[in-house]
Amino acid sequence: MPVKFKDYYEILGVSRTASQKDVNQAYRRLARKFHPDVNKEKGAEEKLKEINEAYEVLKDPDKRKRYDTLGANWRAGQDFSPPPGWGNVRVDMGQGGKGGAGGFDFGGMGGGFSEFFE
Repeated sequence: MPVKFKDYYEILGVSRTASQKDVNQAYRRLARKFHPDVNKEKGAEEKLKEINEAYEVLKDPDKRKRYDTLGANWRAGQDFSPPPGWGNVRVDMGQGGKGGAGGFDFGGMGGGFSEFFE
């Protein structure tokens, strides 16, 4: 079952144009309200986890920018790193119908193509 998109701005009760100060104030207010030591209602702890998740993204300018740009997919690719030695691999897709065959250049991988499979 797909994960439902969480609107972090809605969770914190701030607008998309909210300043960092507004985000911080909203977080502190909600964290006090839903903290398990203060709020004994059923679901308060889950609500606090949701508030913390939203704040972790919106307090960081880089994460907030990715979230604003990509929405539900803001995490996509953030943990990607190529395998060791793949920094110099180049893929050539050819000349787009002008007779070029394209191909791969494994020249930057040390011993060449055959070493890749060893």
